[in-house]
Amino acid sequence: MTLHLTVWMEQTLLDKQRRIRHLYKIVDKLWQTIVFRPNKSQDIMMNAKMESKRARWWVTRLLELKGRQLWATTYEIIDWLDDCLFKSNQTIVISAHKIDKMKDFFQKAKYAYDNIPEAIKDERVPWWVRHKPKPQYNNVNELYFPENNSKIKITLDTRSWTPTRLHITELAFKEWAEEMMAGTLPSVPATAPITIETTANWIGWYFYDLWTKNYWKPYWEWAFDCLFIPRFTDPNYVSDKEWELPKEFEYLNNIEHEWAKLSQKQINRYCEKIEELWRTVKQEFPSFPEEAFLTSGNPVFNIEIVQSKSHPKFIEDEIYKDLRWYNKDPSRKAIYWVDTAEWWIKWDYSVVTVRDHQTMWLLACYRWHIPPDALCEVIDKINKVFSKCKIWIEKNNTWLSTVIKSEEYPRYKDVYKEKILDEITMRTTDKVWRTTSSKTRPLMISEYEEAIRTDIIKEIDDRQESELYTFVYNEKNKAEALEWCHDDMIMADAICYQMRNERIWLVDTSPVVAPWNKSFISIEDIEDDINARYAHLYK
Repeated sequence: MTLHLTVWMEQTLLDKQRRIRHLYKIVDKLWQTIVFRPNKSQDIMMNAKMESKRARWWVTRLLELKGRQLWATTYEIIDWLDDCLFKSNQTIVISAHKIDKMKDFFQKAKYAYDNIPEAIKDERVPWWVRHKPKPQYNNVNELYFPENNSKIKITLDTRSWTPTRLHITELAFKEWAEEMMAGTLPSVPATAPITIETTANWIGWYFYDLWTKNYWKPYWEWAFDCLFIPRFTDPNYVSDKEWELPKEFEYLNNIEHEWAKLSQKQINRYCEKIEELWRTVKQEFPSFPEEAFLTSGNPVFNIEIVQSKSHPKFIEDEIYKDLRWYNKDPSRKAIYWVDTAEWWIKWDYSVVTVRDHQTMWLLACYRWHIPPDALCEVIDKINKVFSKCKIWIEKNNTWLSTVIKSEEYPRYKDVYKEKILDEITMRTTDKVWRTTSSKTRPLMISEYEEAIRTDIIKEIDDRQESELYTFVYNEKNKAEALEWCHDDMIMADAICYQMRNERIWLVDTSPVVAPWNKSFISIEDIEDDINARYAHLYK
């Protein structure tokens, strides 16, 4: 008897999911008031929250990466408002990323509350009547109900709150996301559910790091469960207008959704969005997680080719954790490229890329913020492994400190020196640098792109992959990184490839020779040739 009564009551408004589907009203895209019904995308979110809850001993920790216009925040507002009305002692915080969105979210919550009947009851359970609680105050961003001591607040910053429910929207677009999360997460009780939903905002921001760290880890190491919601989950994502799919988007023909390939109507709808949002269509309407972070402008490197490159296994150095050893074979003939940076500025990185001169296999790679003296120690540690090497240092605004410090190390002789010919005395002098000018840079990038495309370079560091995605041609057709993104590892690797093509190298007696010349010419050979040619001028 009790079991039948329980099943019967779960089918009434006593059940939360039934309340969500029948009790609340919203304004749809056609400005009409309708009863809120979760769509397919929102059902996926609902199920994901329950799965996360069960997997984490009834605690929800969920990252949602999604496309535009899936109404994820609307669902969360209704879900949390219901908890605020029907549960006691709730402090529900919903964080928006800008002021106008904060006001919009509060209006949605206020509208849903105002349209609830004064008396909530179900005819099948006549003895159960719930009167709508009255708020003590409802200001521009908060509803507080003294009857059950619960409140729902829409805010920009969550650091000063101790929420029992927390939802953060568009985290990828918050300027101080890392600082906000560092101040928020310690204040959230261990049993409080946290959901973070956002569209992507390129590569290199806090949310990208948060997503990749959790997405690629084993499930038992997840701090958050990851949920990707493609645009195709929306049943309205269709169009009857016939379109020809652009060549660079032909991979859509192979994408499967719900165990079936996309229909022609779904592809037609995507083509409409390509016409409207050419540069950002992948970010706004992604088909798979990696695509959400990509720019669809005019990337320098083919994204599919970059994804096909292997990430070889590595061993982290015992002292310098950001120094990765891929191959510690001392017989390798190594080429280094050193790109220095202002170590106290946490945006630019100092990079050391080490590749095999002939095969271009990765041997070692370092990338982090580090002062000049410590950077020389990293280089010296690499030098102790590879006895045959040539080291090039980029001439930039921070190179001099590293060069001066490197003179204290025994392998300073292996640093590449440009030969400068004085036009008056006709004498040659050594300059310890490598200069990349506005004339040589486009050619260098073009040759490096060709090496990636033709598979001369087969291995890349996974930290470099994100840079390859966001390296694009700008409006002036100049190849550069997107704003707030990096290109340190690209430039280091590109010049490593240039070093491979240089004729200036150690004398090599191996049977493998470069295709552009049948022998190598050493620095000493060139210097002797110049001195002999102009010796009569400065006797």
